[in-house]
Amino acid sequence: MAVAMKHEPVFAPGTSWDYSNTNYVLAGMVVEKITGKPWTAVVRERITRPLGLTRTYSPGDVPTLPRPHAKAYQQFEPGGPLLDTTLLNLSWGWTAGDLVTTPTDLVRFWQALQAGRLLRPAQMAEMRRTVLAVTFQDAFPGARYGLGVMWSPTSCGGYWSHGGDVPGTSTVNGVTSDGRRAVVLAIHTRVAGDEEALAIYHRADEAVAELLC
Repeated sequence: MAVAMKHEPVFAPGTSWDYSNTNYVLAGMVVEKITGKPWTAVVRERITRPLGLTRTYSPGDVPTLPRPHAKAYQQFEPGGPLLDTTLLNLSWGWTAGDLVTTPTDLVRFWQALQAGRLLRPAQMAEMRRTVLAVTFQDAFPGARYGLGVMWSPTSCGGYWSHGGDVPGTSTVNGVTSDGRRAVVLAIHTRVAGDEEALAIYHRADEAVAELLC
C-alpha cells in the first residue's frame, strides 16, 4: 500500500475503471482488521475447509509444489528462450494472489460461490453489480467487472470468471450463474509478444464459452 500511495490516481473516483491488485491487498487488510485473524486462517475457516478444497493453500515461504505438478515456462522477451519458472514463491502477492490450487479445487470453488454456498443473497447481488471493464475490452470484448468477478457475454447468455497470471502460468475459467457448470483451463507457458499472448487468451476464452454454452 505504501508503494501504491506514492502514485497519483489514474482518474477521479467513480469516473472510470481499471484493474488493480492493490485493491485486493486493501481487502485483505480489512479482513484481518475486522476478524483479528491472519487472512489465511479466514480463508481456511470460511472457504477451503467447508468446501473440502484440500489442494488449496498459501505456501508461505516454501518455493516448491507438492507432486505431481505441471512445469511452468515464461518467455521474458519476444523471440527469447522459454525459462522454467516452476519454483516461484508468490508470497509477495499476499491477498492478491498468494494461493496454490488445482483446476479441480477451483471448479469446486466457482460452483459453490455461484450456487450461494459462501455468500448471503444481498452479498451475492453486490458482488454481481458490474461496470464496464474499460481496460479489458481488447482481451475480453463486452466484459464487465463486479466485486472480484468478471462477467463475459456469450451467444447463450454469459458467464462469471476471474483469471490470473504469474510468470509462466495463467488460468482462464468460467462458471454459469447457477453454479451448475464450470470450467478451468490451466496454461503453463506464457509468451512475451503482446499480439501472440492476446491470441492465446482469445483462444482460451472461446474454449471456455463453447464449453459453457
